[in-house]
Amino acid sequence: MTIAPNRKAFEAAASWFVQFQVEPPTLTEQRAWQLWIDSDPAHLAAWNQMEQLQRHLGTLPPELKRRALNAGQQRRQVLKLMLLLAGTGFVGWNVQQHTSLGNAWADYKTRVGQRRSLSLADGTQIQLNTDTAIDVSFNSAQRLIRLRAGEILIQTGKLGDQRPFFVETRDGRIQALGTRFSIRQLSGSTRVGVLEDRVSVQPTDSSIGAQILKAGEGADFDSRHIGVIHPFKSSEVAWTNGQLIVLDARLGDVVRELGRYRNGILQCDERARDLRVSGTFRLDSTDAVLANLQASLPIHVRYFTRYWVSISHNG
Repeated sequence: MTIAPNRKAFEAAASWFVQFQVEPPTLTEQRAWQLWIDSDPAHLAAWNQMEQLQRHLGTLPPELKRRALNAGQQRRQVLKLMLLLAGTGFVGWNVQQHTSLGNAWADYKTRVGQRRSLSLADGTQIQLNTDTAIDVSFNSAQRLIRLRAGEILIQTGKLGDQRPFFVETRDGRIQALGTRFSIRQLSGSTRVGVLEDRVSVQPTDSSIGAQILKAGEGADFDSRHIGVIHPFKSSEVAWTNGQLIVLDARLGDVVRELGRYRNGILQCDERARDLRVSGTFRLDSTDAVLANLQASLPIHVRYFTRYWVSISHNG
């Protein structure tokens, strides 16, 4: 017999859900949550509904993601939203159709954890990283790629096409000057890294002059500013080979990066975040990566469900 969760169970499940989005649960909170789950089949059914919603969070609009991860005044709003979405069955197909301006309609896209390679008519090669969406618009005047979300690596074509090649993001345009380069759409900016030749970066605000980046250089920019130029290494696009390569990196940063390649919640408590990590990790096997990290660092990795993982310091 299928147990139907009631509104009270939905409210409690949404409250637990939002609470654990903000911070990893303490041991006391974990026990309280488990007692709540075990106390009534309707509680488990409500939590399963929340978990189903969580599996789709990677496809929700960025603004909703930010709200779901923020504490403070927005927390009650997010709780109500989670309750509404779960209680009305607003998951699956409906979630896909309500992404930011409909990324589902993009010309090419990848799911969370998926990568994809494209060959365009002009000989350009594009590799799409996890949870990425692009549009391709070639005409007689230009070659244009619109990056809706995610991250791409572009190797422009070598067939002598004279039309200018642009990549457009929310923050501006990047013009390829015969090059191989990476572009990542962040929540409030765009990150560009150049591996070969040069690119020209032009924020949306046309009063700002364009900035030339050369091979080995990278920068973040938004619609009004171009950040400081910093070194850009080929290891930063190791994702094209299914790898994450880090050297003396914060565990918190590594966990955040791994979280891009798996659905659900992947949390790291404050004490564990500053542990240092070096190594080469397989992005197609994030569970194995977490197991290796647990074996080599003073941390404990807890799986509450397949889609909810918490990392805490053992000391």
